[in-house]
Amino acid sequence: MWLFFLILILISSSYLVWLVWQKLPNLSNINVGNLPEVQVKKKKDFILKNRLKRDLGKLSDLGRATLAPTKDKVFDFFKEKYSKLQELEKDLRRRSHEQFNAVITKAQKIENLLLEAKQFFNAGEYSKAEDNLLEALAIDQYSVEVYKLLAEVYRAKKEYEQAKETLSYLLKLTHNEDAGVFTSLAEISKVRGNLKEAEEEYLKSISLSDENHLNFLSLAEVYLELDDKEQALATAQRSLLLSPNNPKILDFLINISIIIQDKELANKYLAKLREVNPENQKIAHFISVIDELK
Repeated sequence: MWLFFLILILISSSYLVWLVWQKLPNLSNINVGNLPEVQVKKKKDFILKNRLKRDLGKLSDLGRATLAPTKDKVFDFFKEKYSKLQELEKDLRRRSHEQFNAVITKAQKIENLLLEAKQFFNAGEYSKAEDNLLEALAIDQYSVEVYKLLAEVYRAKKEYEQAKETLSYLLKLTHNEDAGVFTSLAEISKVRGNLKEAEEEYLKSISLSDENHLNFLSLAEVYLELDDKEQALATAQRSLLLSPNNPKILDFLINISIIIQDKELANKYLAKLREVNPENQKIAHFISVIDELK
């Protein structure tokens, strides 16, 4: 039975193959592109592409038309701003030049007034020097050099309170960092007999600048007046280290050596004085006094 069905299937399959073979030439000649469904799809794609091209073209033209005046406006805007910046730069340069010239003029005028005031000061014409300095301060109220000379004028006129006020203001201007101001204050205190105050101010000056031998010598003199002989000797010796051939320091050291009855030390400084200043008129007197020491 099963053999019968097998033969029937083989015969049917062979017949189908034969039919396909007979129609194969006709199938190969069919153009798929000519089918109605394919033609419709192609047509739709063509229409869509052309519509997209037209829309893009219109959008591009519209963009150019829209941006053209905007581009001109933007250009004009930046051109205007650039012109204003150029004018501003010219104005700033002009003002800077004017201010620079004004500063130069002020500085030159102050310098001239200061120079003239120094000449008056050296000539002992203190009131004229003061007038010049006050005129200079009217131009620049923060001039340290003017205040320093003004303080010296007041000291020369023995107007110590005004001198001290001027120096106190100078301390503010210099932020307490000018050794010379403290030295001037110390000298005023010393002249007025305020020895402890003078000591403090000399020490402040020395703390800012320890290379001024005159400060050490003046401090040594203050210690001697305070009857602190050891400090006086040590401070004067430090002064001599800074200025080894200074006759004034050697003179002080010989005197303090005599006061403390140190004959050997006195002769040491006397020998140094004879070496550096053999014509010193005090030498003979010192020899006489030292010889009397035990």
